Amino acid sequence: MELTELLGSSFDCACGKHHTVPTEEFIYEKNSFGAIPRLIDTYSPQKRCLLIADRRTYGAAGQEIEALCESSGVRCDHFIVPDSGDESPVVDDRTRDVLVNQITDPGLLIAVGSGVINDLVKWAAFLKDKPYIVAATAASMNGYGSANVAATIDGLKVLFHAAAPKAVIAKPDIIINAPYELSTAGLGDVLAKPVSSADWRLNNFLFEDYYCQFSIDLLKDLEPVYLQGPQKIKNRNPDAFKALFMALFYSSVAMTIAGTSSPASGAEHLISHTLDMLAARDRCSHDLHGRQVGVSSILMAALYERLMTIEHPQFREPATAVDGPFWGALTPIVEKEYQEKLPKMAQAIAILSQPDNWEALRAAIAPHLLPARKLKECLQRAKAAHRYSDLRYDKVPIDKDFFAAAVNHANQMRNRFTILDIAVLLGVLPQETGDLINNWLS
Repeated sequence: MELTELLGSSFDCACGKHHTVPTEEFIYEKNSFGAIPRLIDTYSPQKRCLLIADRRTYGAAGQEIEALCESSGVRCDHFIVPDSGDESPVVDDRTRDVLVNQITDPGLLIAVGSGVINDLVKWAAFLKDKPYIVAATAASMNGYGSANVAATIDGLKVLFHAAAPKAVIAKPDIIINAPYELSTAGLGDVLAKPVSSADWRLNNFLFEDYYCQFSIDLLKDLEPVYLQGPQKIKNRNPDAFKALFMALFYSSVAMTIAGTSSPASGAEHLISHTLDMLAARDRCSHDLHGRQVGVSSILMAALYERLMTIEHPQFREPATAVDGPFWGALTPIVEKEYQEKLPKMAQAIAILSQPDNWEALRAAIAPHLLPARKLKECLQRAKAAHRYSDLRYDKVPIDKDFFAAAVNHANQMRNRFTILDIAVLLGVLPQETGDLINNWLS
């Protein structure tokens, strides 16, 4: 099936599920905004819409869209999501409530922005039962066509299901000329796929969790474009940017049809979420999600390589509780997640201690992996974050010991089982964390 044929489709899959793609249109072209009046006619018979942006994205695309709507006879109100202190807006329950209160009776919501705005609008659209479309402003993350929202609620970084957009629209000149750091964040986010795919297969092998090879294979024709030519992204090559944006979009479609973030989110995302949570706890800023994910993907690919060299694993019992001094005020909510995971850790030990199961697991995972060297070279050639010191925490380069501590504790923050848990059960983490960071992220 061609990628474009997926949009708005519904089909039976070899995985045993019936998949539905709620996003009906994906438009990436010079005059893409011209489709917006037509989409408003389709989803808002009363010809009303509410445009939602932040102060940056309103200037980048919101004003143009608003003027286009008004010239087409559409009533277009707008709402600017407030910044969080002196930082960009955040996706949390407080901002959600502010936005929901602004939605009275528009026919259609238009999200103008990237990660934060997209998540906030899809959350609000779900709660208010409103259709929405997205006008993208950067190739910065893989959530545009996803039904998932990554939000902070009571200090915990959580992922939950909401509503996918009816359409995703982007103008190449806006995407290409977005701040370059946002584009490299998108590259980092899409490079998580080998690790997340391996983690998904890991859970399928150990716990017979649902797994869909179709979702995994969705990007295979796009991967060579950004993996083999990252310097083209650095040079703002239009074809390379289109491939990157398409990869990000169809990665989000993969998550939607699978009904889980597993096709594009694994251990590397847990490290990023841990840094986000710690920053919220400490009331300071953290780096862009995709930049954190890209650096963490290198490390997790290296961790997989290390574990694949082990011939005769010796497992140890995991800690029975989370590390309170590390998590501080976050301890109670993290503890709840970790306690839900402990039975899985015991089950993993029991299964992998049986003869031949470790070798069978390695064979099942191997096809999904890409060398850590390849991921690092891709990010390095694109001038993207590829070292721990490239990341910022509280606006300064992150400290190696602090980053290592985040890696060592990331398996505790969510009940999802990943390669981090296998590494902890084998004692590779925390014993070898420093060496892995020195070898791959320095």
